[in-house]
Amino acid sequence: MPKPPPSDPGAGEPTDPTLETGFDEVPAEEARGQDERWAEPGDTVTKPLGERELSALDEDEEVPPRRPPRRSSRSFQLGAGVAIAIALIGAGLLYRAHHRRQVLEKGLARAQDIIRPDTFAGYRDAAQLLEPLVAIDPLEAGSLRAFALAMLSSDYRDEQAGPAAEALLVAPERATEVPPAANVARAILAMGKREAGTAATFAARQGGGALAAVVQARLALLAGNPAGALEPLAEALAADPKLPAALAVQGDALRRTGAHDRAHAAYLAALDGSPAHPRAAYGMAKLALSGKAKAEEAIPPLQRLLSDRTGTPQNERARAALYLAALLGRAGERARAQRAIDAAELQGSDRAWLEKAVAEEELSRTGFRVVDGAPSALQSASDDDPYEPPPPPPPPPPPPPKKAEKKVATHATAKAKPPAKAKSSSKSSTKKASSKKSKAHKKPPAP
Repeated sequence: MPKPPPSDPGAGEPTDPTLETGFDEVPAEEARGQDERWAEPGDTVTKPLGERELSALDEDEEVPPRRPPRRSSRSFQLGAGVAIAIALIGAGLLYRAHHRRQVLEKGLARAQDIIRPDTFAGYRDAAQLLEPLVAIDPLEAGSLRAFALAMLSSDYRDEQAGPAAEALLVAPERATEVPPAANVARAILAMGKREAGTAATFAARQGGGALAAVVQARLALLAGNPAGALEPLAEALAADPKLPAALAVQGDALRRTGAHDRAHAAYLAALDGSPAHPRAAYGMAKLALSGKAKAEEAIPPLQRLLSDRTGTPQNERARAALYLAALLGRAGERARAQRAIDAAELQGSDRAWLEKAVAEEELSRTGFRVVDGAPSALQSASDDDPYEPPPPPPPPPPPPPKKAEKKVATHATAKAKPPAKAKSSSKSSTKKASSKKSKAHKKPPAP
């Protein structure tokens, strides 16, 4: 094996370690440069520790561990935003539910207050108020709106209110527990159709309550049994002593049974709670026409109804004009009576019937009398007294006594004396002729 060439004596110490020279310590700066110089692309170069780290190792100090890399601030902000959004949505839903519950409670309370006076305007306004609340609560709000619409259909001849009430009753009647207002609404719809059995059944399902008792009392009045209406009315007034609907119907029942003083008190109480109540106003007018109340008490409620063009339908205003004009006519105020008829704003056959009814009522000095034959447009469920035909005319006077007949007969025979004499003379001549014949027969025969 050939020997390696001799080293150059002028050259310095070799910088790179060889097998001959061995591995000596290399300064830190040169080691760092060599590592970087010989590193291949993609290799990870581990940098040597600095002087501080080396001194720490010499002093037996531990090197602090490196911190893990931090999460991105963008992801943190996104998570925080999502959490805040969820919290806001939840708070909004809670506030919305609370707000809807408050709106529903206030709306139901307000609707019940509007319905209480038992008038056309009250039922109309309550139905409008409850319309947006049905979407929140189709059971309670829907039942109460169905009740208001049923009254508009049954008592005030609103043709569109009936089908709307029927549609609203679908959800409440499918519920496990039917709301009370739904049963009463169904009973009123049946009463408007003259289905007394169905109306009584649904009113009885209520199991109590002032409104259900009023429906039962009205059914008794329609059946011609005013005495039978007093018991359910007592129950209704025990539950609500100032309910105008119950007081007005009680006044009608008492008036028809002859208890005029108690009927007068019931009508006054009803008008105190509801000044524009049609049944109470008509009832007070009927008492005044019968001489059981003062006209001054009956005229103001009738004038109030007649002048209310927005809150009272025309058929109710026409009934008010009938009784108002009759009372004014009896008092001798013909001009005011005519103005009352004009204020009803009727034309044609409707006005002709109203004028005729006013004249008949005014001339009926014996008391109040129901005038029959009202056109359908002028009929009212609040003025439902049964028609009683007028009494028959008095019988003809008895025939004259028999003595008077004898005198008349003798007087007639006295005038007919000459024919009687002629008859007697003819009888005498016949007698003479017969006597002559008998003499001729008695003569003897000739020899």
